[in-house]
Amino acid sequence: MPIVSVSMDESILRNLDDVAQRRRYRSRSEAVREALREFIDVTEWGREGGEASVILAVIYEKGNPRADLAMLQHRFDEIRTMLHTHVDEADCLQIFVAEGSTARLKEFIGQIRRIKGIKVIKFIQTAARR
Repeated sequence: MPIVSVSMDESILRNLDDVAQRRRYRSRSEAVREALREFIDVTEWGREGGEASVILAVIYEKGNPRADLAMLQHRFDEIRTMLHTHVDEADCLQIFVAEGSTARLKEFIGQIRRIKGIKVIKFIQTAARR
């Protein structure tokens, strides 16, 4: 693995050391690598023409949007898998795993946001690795 030297002020270094210790990283380098991966993922997600993977969790009112969510699976080939479970007597949780262009994945998330009965949408995105 190549070695890269980075200059930073003392307060950032102290914060880095605190985080690395709390999260039990083996070294500063491990903490910095994770932070850089997150930075790259966030930057790539915002870039047009990029590729990404997303894990999307959707909580919705039982019964209302299930047909709409199933229809999306047929409209978006980017969806690799779906998982459905009941959160409680009133709500369901649908988890999607999808891969594709960031533009298409954003369109997919936008379609879900427009469905009546959706209560919560949370997602994790990661840039495609080449």
